[in-house]
Amino acid sequence: MFLYLNPQSGLPIYRQMFQQLRERISSGQLAADAQLPSVRELSTDLHINPLTVAKVYQMLEREGLVEFRRGQGTFVTAGRRPLSAAEQQKLIQPAVDQVVSEAIHLGIEESTLQRFIHQAYAHKLP
Repeated sequence: MFLYLNPQSGLPIYRQMFQQLRERISSGQLAADAQLPSVRELSTDLHINPLTVAKVYQMLEREGLVEFRRGQGTFVTAGRRPLSAAEQQKLIQPAVDQVVSEAIHLGIEESTLQRFIHQAYAHKLP
């Protein structure tokens, strides 16, 4: 499972994970009944504390996005509605604000930043 965690972002790792997983579930990238990696597996892959992963999974469960199945693991719940444009913006806005702030700090022009984003977006598409 690909997650991009940036320890320098100022946003705690658990919030970065939570936001990315919530976005993937809500957008349908993680389908209903898809099994998430185990806490141990994901913490090993991301080189983070297993308690951080467990905390994120608990937060997702409280929001009704995942469910724990005893002896089986953690699964995406069925029946989630797609996010509205306003909800999508609310989720992505902190990351956008941070990227724009960094670009301004580094003296990157808006057109150059747009090109970087376009290239990154094109690279991530399946």
